[in-house]
Amino acid sequence: MSDLKTYLRLTRYRKTFGRTLHQIDLVVLVREMWEDAGLTQTELAKKVGTTQFILARLEDAEYTGHSLTVLERIAAVCGVALKLHAEQKPHFDREVALV
Repeated sequence: MSDLKTYLRLTRYRKTFGRTLHQIDLVVLVREMWEDAGLTQTELAKKVGTTQFILARLEDAEYTGHSLTVLERIAAVCGVALKLHAEQKPHFDREVALV
């Protein structure tokens, strides 16, 4: 029974770790977009129509409330084209432009 508990604990850990890595990737993307556009977080917030606090929250790797609408607005202000890529192996692979 101990082996099963260990397996389940490791499975949960791997899932949580993978999710955290995706969140970190999103944090890096948001930060790179506004830095590359030569904007401060405060300037970006004004152009996007939100607050600096909201943008700072998006850069928190533990934050999970990312909105596609806000990401699209950030990308548009920064002059970045966003694409959504969906795949399921072996046959499903689609990409659509968002902005």
